[in-house]
Amino acid sequence: IIIRIITLINKRKEGIKLNIINEIFTNLFVLYLIFLIGITILPVYIGGTLPHIQELSLVEQSNINILPFVSYFKSQVFYNGFIRGIIRNVVGNLVLLIPFILFLCWKNEKFRSLKSSIKAAFLISLSIELIQLFMNICGLSDLRTVDIEDLILNTLGGVIAWGMFTLMYKIKTKSMVDNVELKQVDEN
Repeated sequence: IIIRIITLINKRKEGIKLNIINEIFTNLFVLYLIFLIGITILPVYIGGTLPHIQELSLVEQSNINILPFVSYFKSQVFYNGFIRGIIRNVVGNLVLLIPFILFLCWKNEKFRSLKSSIKAAFLISLSIELIQLFMNICGLSDLRTVDIEDLILNTLGGVIAWGMFTLMYKIKTKSMVDNVELKQVDEN
C-alpha cells in the first residue's frame, strides 16, 4: 500500500494524468493480494519448527490430499457444521482466484482467452499449493493441506472469472476497458 501511495505521488509530481478508475481497481487488487496471502500462506512460523510437527514423518508433514472430493463423501456424519465446512471450502476455493483472473483479463489482453485464463488460474493455484507443501515440509506452517481439490476448484473459479469478464466486456464495459488501455498506451 505504501509503495502504491509513493507511486501515485511520483506520477502526480511528474505531471502524469491519473485514471481514477484504473487507480481504484489497482489499489483494490493490491488489497486483495494481501488478503490472498493472508488466507493461503500466513501465518509463517519462523525460528524453528512447531514441536508436534517434528514428530511426524515426511509424508505426514507433507499433508497431501491427491483424491479430490473423497473427504466430502467419506464421512458418515452430515451435521450442520460438516455441511457448512464443505460449502465454505467449495465456494471459498471457487471464489478465491476470481478477482485475480478478472484483474489479469482487465489489464492484459492476452489473458482474455479462456485458455490463458485457465492456465493462469491453474499456475497461480499450483504455486499456492507448492508454497504450502514447502512450508509444511520445512515446519513453517501448522500443516496446511496441500489439496488437489483446491487446484481443481481454483481453476474452475478462473473459468468463472473469465466468463464474468467476457460477459461484462461484451455488455457494457468494453469502452471503459478500451479507454483505460488507450490511456496507458498514451502515457508510455
